[in-house]
Parts: sequence; C-alpha cells; structure tokens
Amino acid sequence: MKLCKVIGTVVATQKNEHLRPAKLLIVRPIDLRGNFTKETELLAIDTVDAGLNDMVIVAQEGDVVVQVMNSKVVPANAIIMGVVDGLDVDPSSF
Repeated sequence: MKLCKVIGTVVATQKNEHLRPAKLLIVRPIDLRGNFTKETELLAIDTVDAGLNDMVIVAQEGDVVVQVMNSKVVPANAIIMGVVDGLDVDPSSF
C-alpha cells in the first residue's frame, strides 16, 4: 500500500461496464512528510468517497481490487482503501 494525495478526478462518459458504478480519481504518491515522491501518478478506483487534496491509502495490486470490488473482471490495479485523518510519525525515523 502507498500513501497518496488526490490531485484530480476523471470523468468518462463511456467506460467498461464493471467500472460504471466507480468514481475514478488521480492520485500521486507522497512520502511520510507529505511531499510528493518521484513516482508517477495513478488512476485509482475510489471506494471511500475521497475528495480533492485528501491523503489516501492506495493498494496497487490487481488481487486487492478483485477482492474489494467483489469481481474478477474489474480492469484496474489501483484502489483507494481509506482516507487518512491523521498521521503520527516518530521524527527520529527521518
């Protein structure tokens, strides 16, 4: 799983039938300080009603998507699993 920040939304008038009920968001990985990493942005299925600028937990594995969406045919490999309300990290770990 990765920490990410929601940086945008995707609106699609035509999409795979298995994605029709899903909201799609653009997320960008962040480090523990909240800074963007050099990793590329992801398109992720939103299962928790996340919004723009939210810090989220993203699973980037097809098996997780299959389990959460309860479908073996969802054509995706990234899914938002939670919205982070707070983050407490030991400063000596930096």
